[in-house]
Amino acid sequence: MFHRTSTRLAAVLLAATLPLAACVDESDTKVGETSEDLEESVEAKENEKPSFNVEETDPKVTDKITGESVEDPAMELSYKWQGTSSSGNGSVVVVAVTNKSDAPLPVDALTPALRYNTGDDNFTDATYISDPEKADVDVVGIDRPLGPGATTNAKFPFDVAPGNLWDAEFTVGNVTFKGNLNN
Repeated sequence: MFHRTSTRLAAVLLAATLPLAACVDESDTKVGETSEDLEESVEAKENEKPSFNVEETDPKVTDKITGESVEDPAMELSYKWQGTSSSGNGSVVVVAVTNKSDAPLPVDALTPALRYNTGDDNFTDATYISDPEKADVDVVGIDRPLGPGATTNAKFPFDVAPGNLWDAEFTVGNVTFKGNLNN
């Protein structure tokens, strides 16, 4: 009975250690390498992550406000006009933002601007409402980094009534949507 138990115990131990030995990748570990060397190696690999390049240039002006994709001329982004809606304190501009970069788009990378015609070709700047509670929307802009290849509908609230957007210009990134934005 003792012989069977010890044989079984040896078999169990062998079965348990073989898979663990297979998990070791010795190709990355050099003889004499210390834990500090390994930590530096891990930090170096973490620092190699691509970073998103936020660049500004003269905006590309477009009248594509029926859902066509518009490429940003300086950043690896594209935008699709989704429309405007009314909120408690004005208008909400909705634009689909697609990240075409290998790096996440930072939350604060896009600064929107809205100008509208008050008559006789006099344009005035609308005030951007960055506080979701004051804007009466669930999320303002992009609330989390936008991953590579991802698309989100970004909401940008302003203190202007939708009816005043019959002749307006909305700029996000390096693209300006121009025309009757009350749609």
